[in-house]
Amino acid sequence: MKKLLLGTSALVAAGLFSNGALAQTATTDTPVKFAIGGQYYAGVGDMVSQSDQPGDVAYKREALSIQEYFLIKFVGSTTFSNGITAGVWTRLNAFSAPNGTANTSSGFQSSNNTTIKDSYVYLKNAATWGEFRLGDDSDVRRAVATGNLAGVTGDGNIGANSAALQWLNLPVWNETTLNLDGRGTKAVYYSPTISGFQLAASFAPDKAGGHGYGPGNGGDNSGLTDRIVNGDTASYDNNENAYNYWSLAGSWTGTFGPTKVQGTVGYSTASRKCAVSSGTTVALGTSAGASACTIQGSGGTQSADPHVYNAGIQVDNGPWELGLDYEQSVGITGGLTGGSGVGTVFNAAGAVSTSVVKSDEMINKQLDVNLSYTIGAIRFGGEFSRSTFEGITGDANVKRAPINTEVQIGAAYQVGPGVQIAGILQAADYDAAGRYIPLASGAQNVYAKSADSTALIFTTSLKF
Repeated sequence: MKKLLLGTSALVAAGLFSNGALAQTATTDTPVKFAIGGQYYAGVGDMVSQSDQPGDVAYKREALSIQEYFLIKFVGSTTFSNGITAGVWTRLNAFSAPNGTANTSSGFQSSNNTTIKDSYVYLKNAATWGEFRLGDDSDVRRAVATGNLAGVTGDGNIGANSAALQWLNLPVWNETTLNLDGRGTKAVYYSPTISGFQLAASFAPDKAGGHGYGPGNGGDNSGLTDRIVNGDTASYDNNENAYNYWSLAGSWTGTFGPTKVQGTVGYSTASRKCAVSSGTTVALGTSAGASACTIQGSGGTQSADPHVYNAGIQVDNGPWELGLDYEQSVGITGGLTGGSGVGTVFNAAGAVSTSVVKSDEMINKQLDVNLSYTIGAIRFGGEFSRSTFEGITGDANVKRAPINTEVQIGAAYQVGPGVQIAGILQAADYDAAGRYIPLASGAQNVYAKSADSTALIFTTSLKF
C-alpha cells in the first residue's frame, strides 16, 4: 500500500511541477510502465597458495569456493507531454538461503537473503530543474563515484576492489566506495548538467531506512531488526550509532577529440550519538548516560562523527580505459571489516574464542587503479588496489596501520550481448605493519599477523 501511495504521489507531483497547468491533459500521456531486468554474477576461485598456518585467517579454511551475486531490477517510467519524467526504481538481492524467524515485541518476523537493495521514486526534467528522488538509495557520493570500472571485466562487482564477488582469505578486503548510510531512506537531488558539470546532494535521517513494520533496512542483508518499540525513532529502535547522514557530490564530463574524461568528487558524514539498547533512550549528560554514551560499548566518544571523502577519474580513448579512485574514511566504527564484536581472536582449532572491538577512530585510505584494452570481443585488463587500515588490529597500546595490497591481471570474452566470461589471476598481500603479538596463550589475532594469498578465478556474468 505504501509503494502504491508513493507512486500515486509521484504522478500528482508531476502535475504540480508542470508550467502551472494543473488541469492540463494530453492524450499522448501514458502511465508508468514496468519492465524487469537484472544481473547475475557467478564464479569459482581456487586459492592456489595462501598463508594457512595457526594464527592465520585462512587456517583450516577451504581453498576452493564458488560464489554468486544476483540482482533483479524492477523499473518503470513515463515521460509526460510537459517534459517531466516520473518513475520508480527497485532492485532485489536474490540469494539462495534458508528462511529464519525471530521472536520480537510485535510477534514473529521472517527474513531471508532476498532483500530490497534499493527502491525509490523520482521526478526529473534533466534540461531544466534536474531530478528529485525519495526512497532507499545510495548517497550521492557513492552513486556518482567513478574510476573503479575498468580492469578485467569492466564491472565493479568482480575484482580486487569489489563488494560483491571477491576471493580473498585475508583479514580485510579493499573497497571503494563505502556505503556509509546503508542505503537508508533519503531525499536526493541531482542538478541539471551545465557545461559538463553536475552537482548532487542527499540526506537520510537514519541508516535503518523508513520501513514502518517488519525487518528494518540497515543495509544489504542486514538481517532481522525489531523497529516497533514504543514509537521511538528508527535510529534508537535499530541501535544505530549515528544519524542525520548527508552527502554532497560533483561531477564533470568532457571530451577532447577521441578521449572522454569523467571526474567526480564526494563527501559524506553523519552525527554520532550514544549507542543504546533497542527501545531504550537515556538522556545525554546524566550519570546513566555517561556510561552509555560510548560507541557500541567500545569506550569511544559521542563526538566521533564519521566522514568519507572520495575522488575518481575515468579516461576512455578508443580501446583503452583507465580508472583511478581514491577514498578515505574517518571515524567509522570497525572500519570496513565489520562493526563491534568482530571475531578477531581464534583458538588453535580455528574457532572464535573471543571478540575484539576495534577502534572507532578508524582512518582507512584506499586507492584503486585499473586499466583495460579491448580487441573485438576480448578485453585484457589489470588492477592495482592498495588500502591502509589504521587501528584495525585491536592490540592494546599498539598503533598500527596494516596495508592490504591486491594485484590482478586477466582477460574477459564477450560471448554475446550482456554475457561475459573471464579468467583472473589475483595476488594479495596483507602487511600487519609491526611485530605479531598474540593476545593470549593459545589465542591468535588475525589482524595483527601478516599474510598473503594467490587465487585463480573464473567468472561469468549475465545482464538482462
